[in-house]
Amino acid sequence: MSKLLDKANSKENREAFLNRISKKAGRPRHQVKEFKPLNDLPDKVLINKSNDELLEIAKENSESVNAKVIIKKKDELAKFLKEYIKKIEAKKLMLPSFGDEKWENFHLKEWLNNSGAEKVDYWTNDLSRMENENLANDADIAIGFADYLIANTGTITVTVSPEQGRGFNFLPTHYLALVPKSGLVPSTRVAVENYEKRLGSKELETSAINFISGPSNSGDIEMELVVGVHGPLDCTYLVVEDM
Repeated sequence: MSKLLDKANSKENREAFLNRISKKAGRPRHQVKEFKPLNDLPDKVLINKSNDELLEIAKENSESVNAKVIIKKKDELAKFLKEYIKKIEAKKLMLPSFGDEKWENFHLKEWLNNSGAEKVDYWTNDLSRMENENLANDADIAIGFADYLIANTGTITVTVSPEQGRGFNFLPTHYLALVPKSGLVPSTRVAVENYEKRLGSKELETSAINFISGPSNSGDIEMELVVGVHGPLDCTYLVVEDM
């Protein structure tokens, strides 16, 4: 079925379809001119900044969207997460169901069995979507993985997967994302280009990519900021500086 859909959606099939319509209508096809950007500014956003400079910019811009940026090394993560869970008085923890290798890369495999939370649930493909979402909605905090931190907007990007679904980031009360420092990028364009390459090479397969800029922020009719209506009350980006 997927091969049939790919063929139906191919450029050649699309052109043949439009040509038939044009012929039946008795008029030439309307051709849109090739897009030419006015300038190359999107390619130059923060391009000359070092990684350390980008991190400082990312911190500033993240704070402007009410997200916290914390920087730690891999060996510091387990202790920090345990203390953080205690600090916010989280009892129920939601985690993605990635294999041991993923957690070992962050030096967190042992922490999984000693997180400091009273109850730990996993977003897993073994459960239905509703079951996963109910667990996430009931969780005090979700701790997951992000791919990129975009410096000029204070945005993290998260790919949806069977181990870390769509509602994982939005339903718990608190959300913390682990982001490798190597995933720090200057602009949205760079992040999107990286995804295009990974998707094109089949290195990555996903149904959606979430761009998350801090916690849920809403404004009412009196221009009062309301936090947490459509997502977590707070959002923390934990940057792992030796990854």
